[in-house]
Amino acid sequence: MKTEQHQKVNTLFNSWAGTERGERMALGHDPLLQPLKTDWNWEEVEAVLDLGCGNGRALSLVQNWGAKALAGLDVSDKMIAEAKKNVPTADLQVGSIEALPWADDSFSHVLSVEALYYLEDPHQGLAEIRRVLKAEGRLAIMIEFFAENEASHVWAKNLPTAMVIWSEAEWLAALKKAGFPNAKASRIRRTTVKSEEEFQPSPSFPSYAQYLAYVEAGALYLQA
Repeated sequence: MKTEQHQKVNTLFNSWAGTERGERMALGHDPLLQPLKTDWNWEEVEAVLDLGCGNGRALSLVQNWGAKALAGLDVSDKMIAEAKKNVPTADLQVGSIEALPWADDSFSHVLSVEALYYLEDPHQGLAEIRRVLKAEGRLAIMIEFFAENEASHVWAKNLPTAMVIWSEAEWLAALKKAGFPNAKASRIRRTTVKSEEEFQPSPSFPSYAQYLAYVEAGALYLQA
């Protein structure tokens, strides 16, 4: 049974599924995934799980890069319906990251882009990731909404859901508590930046100065 938070996130992402807004969001995550091309040894990528997989864009990319088996989970049933069109060979499930529907040690690699800050209990989510990931497996988390990226904080005012805003240190501490003692953090910075002429204000980016500050802060890249 979904909690109130799950229902809110489901409603939000269902409203974006199959729309230009949803497609733009998925494509906007591409730069955050690029480090995986070199950070993961693709000969060893047997089974990848994408948490918060949306329309399956990231799974399509990792499939092209050499992933052998694919799985994805999203709280949005309409996003999963879109993902089934885009990556029909993947094991795609509607559900919660805090209660993953897979057995222990199911995956060699787990990734999550812009999803974990929607969890009611990120500690439980990370514990579930540790459970389904093989002992020597690899984890990659990309987050743009975090304490040090002050330009992203306005997002919480514009979305009808609760959002966890942890610092880099808090995310690292949580990962280590969950059983990832070698977790490390760095930043991913977008290489393509809109000019002031190209920029269009929005609730998420009300000014060009705020947009530039967001780009400069980069995404938090957590690896384990």
